[in-house]
Amino acid sequence: MYRIQRLWRPGIFQGAARKDDYFEGWYFKLVDPGLENIFAVIPGVSIKKTGSHAFIQLLDGKRAASSYFRFPMKDFSYRKDRFRISIGKNIFSASRMNLDLIHEDISLKADIMFKDCRVWPGNLISPGAMGWYSFVPFMECYHGVISMDHRLEGFLETNGHVTGLDGGKGYIEKDWGSSFPEGWIWLQSNNFDDNDPCSLMLSVAKIPWRGRSFTGFICGLLYGDDFYIMATYNGAVIENTHDRVDCDRIKIIISRKDLKLEVEGRKNKSGELASPVMGAMEGRITESIDSVLRIRLWRKNRLIMDDRGRCAGLEIVNPELLEY
Repeated sequence: MYRIQRLWRPGIFQGAARKDDYFEGWYFKLVDPGLENIFAVIPGVSIKKTGSHAFIQLLDGKRAASSYFRFPMKDFSYRKDRFRISIGKNIFSASRMNLDLIHEDISLKADIMFKDCRVWPGNLISPGAMGWYSFVPFMECYHGVISMDHRLEGFLETNGHVTGLDGGKGYIEKDWGSSFPEGWIWLQSNNFDDNDPCSLMLSVAKIPWRGRSFTGFICGLLYGDDFYIMATYNGAVIENTHDRVDCDRIKIIISRKDLKLEVEGRKNKSGELASPVMGAMEGRITESIDSVLRIRLWRKNRLIMDDRGRCAGLEIVNPELLEY
């Protein structure tokens, strides 16, 4: 049952049978109600025959600083029936996070509840953010969204400084596989000026498969009671953007049927994170979670949304490798 249900529950641990060249990581973004503090907490596992370990990464968006906490693999445990993992004393689920970490010059404690989670809609043939691609074997990296938007209750304490999170906003996603792509764009925000709830996630990547590669993308927009999915697997297309993307800024236009979505973003301060290369956390990427986005949405050429997203996550890695 575990092997079957994990396909329709991307949040739960996917790698029980993997023994080598495998990673799995969950991404929790936390923003306080005043938008003055932004954190990303990333628990995960790195599985290699030469040496496996569990880890927790912390990215402080305002200070553009990161920390990496390493644990023996025996400290990692998981539930098969639902998303809940533990790494030492630290617990992560779709409804709660508890942290108790001390490492070198940083201590980290947290007790945070996630309320009113808005999930990515799915069905039998499209179980999550990847749609029917979820069933395609031998892909380099798989992606899942656990919560597009939710309220926070609780606190996060770093080196004795307490950040109150009551009334703040959170977001949860994950990746698993062997390596991150050679080139990709990822952005996310659920702190918009004029619309609530509103949340955007966009991922564009060079995807290798069976000796070839193609550029694929996933975009989800939660806008009030509506959820718009614009992706490679449902016929959406990206207009040519080669002159509108570099390592610090993007402008992407996506069309599907009578919808058109324009996304602009510019990186602010970035921190360095470890990333997987054939399961080993040996790569390095820079991520900003203090960026600003502007999105505009048209239906039948009528503008129905024009808003600014703040505390935005933005990664732009080798964009010249992407082909539209």
